[in-house]
Amino acid sequence: DRGAKSLQLLHANLVRIRNQEENVYVQHRLNGAKGWIGLTDLRTEGTFKWADNQTVNFTYWAENQPNNFRNEDCVHTLGVRHGFMWNDVDCNSCRNYTCSEG
Repeated sequence: DRGAKSLQLLHANLVRIRNQEENVYVQHRLNGAKGWIGLTDLRTEGTFKWADNQTVNFTYWAENQPNNFRNEDCVHTLGVRHGFMWNDVDCNSCRNYTCSEG
């Protein structure tokens, strides 16, 4: 994936969210729109990991999520209108994103 390689060259990853304060902050930076975060279960189905390999200590899934509908392996935020919750989604969907330097 060209986008992932570009992020690696910049020594950056999709953002890791460690608590509710960071969750709200990141989603406000996207002006309430849906946006990618660096959480994925691409390596092992059902085991979500951060792109920077840090431990997952915080999640904020929407009701009945993650559900792996049609093999969804990436995670996006649902934005302000949906209470800052998260959803698993197809990795090929187009979304806004926030990066952090690693």
